[in-house]
Formats: sequence, structure tokens, C-alpha cells
Amino acid sequence: MTTATFSGRVVERVALFGALTSTFHGLHLWADRWLQRPKDAVLKGLQGDELVYPSDGTPSGEIVREDEVAVPASVVGRRAATGHVLTYAAGQLVVTEVVVRLLGLRLPWRARLAGAVINFGTHWVIDRRRVLLWLAERVNHKDSFIAYATVLRKPDAEPDTSGPGTALSDLDQGLHKLLGVLAAAVMARLAVPARRRVRGAAC
Repeated sequence: MTTATFSGRVVERVALFGALTSTFHGLHLWADRWLQRPKDAVLKGLQGDELVYPSDGTPSGEIVREDEVAVPASVVGRRAATGHVLTYAAGQLVVTEVVVRLLGLRLPWRARLAGAVINFGTHWVIDRRRVLLWLAERVNHKDSFIAYATVLRKPDAEPDTSGPGTALSDLDQGLHKLLGVLAAAVMARLAVPARRRVRGAAC
């Protein structure tokens, strides 16, 4: 029976990857739900050029408000998604810093920056819904799952197709967590780079 041996760098990298992965997984719902403003949760998926009011997304054609200027729905959606992702990223950075310090791990700023870019960028794109819906149509016909698993919030109201409890919300959460694993792997690799081989040294 042979026993695999790993260098200290590999062990350190795997330990950091495990710590980051569990941290991202554990804080995800807290940052994604507790830190998210209700307004951002409702408006972040808005698309199109229809004029709506920024405060609640109500179409300007349904009601006239003298104290509020209507803007395109896509603008409101982008603002809401950005606000949500900023609070998410801030919460993630704070919790990650606490965990890293408590465990005495080394996490250079370039690794932190790479993780923040991956998590921020992908989270924003997913929460804007267009890419998520595009993927859903092409991966195992998830568009039919989205149409099936909806939630009726109020009697006589249109079914909610994207909020908590819906198929789209579940797909959203699954993709966020998968990309969190990718971010953790990239961060660990950058934090503990491979040792450079010296030319002429024995392998």
C-alpha cells in the first residue's frame, strides 16, 4: 500500500480552499437575504425600456406621480442589482476577513480582489436574470421547471416566477454557490502559488 505525499504548499492551499468554500457557503443566504434591501429584491430583475418609477417599479402609464421621475425599467433593474451586490460583497469580505484572521490563514490582497471580482461580477449578471434564463433554456430544459414551480403570493394575483420558493430562485441559488466554489479555488491558488523550480535542480 502506497501513501500519497503532498508538499506543504498543497496542504496549505487545500486548507485555505476548504475554509473559503465553507465560509462562502455558510454566509451566502445571510448576505443574499438578510443584507438585501426589499426594494432591491423586487426590482433587480427589471428589464426593458418601459418607463417605471424607481421607488417601486410601478409603470408610469398606470399612475401619475408629480414628485417622482419615471426612468426605463432596465435602469431601475441595474441600480437595484448593483445595490444588492455591493451589500453582498461587503458582507462577504467582512466575514471572510474575520474567518481568515481567526484561523491564522494567509490571504493576500490579490487573492481577495480576484475573489471579489468573481463573486461580484457573476452575482450581478445572475441576478439580472437574462443570462440565468438563457442558461435555463439550454441546460436540461429548466425553462419548463421554471414555468411549473411558481408561487401564488395573493389570491387573484399573477403567479410569482422568480421570488423565494420558485424554481428560478432555486436555480439562482445553486449557481451562486457553484461560482463561490470557483472563486474559493482561484483565491487559494493565488494565495499559495506553486514553488518555482530552479533550473538545473533535481525533480
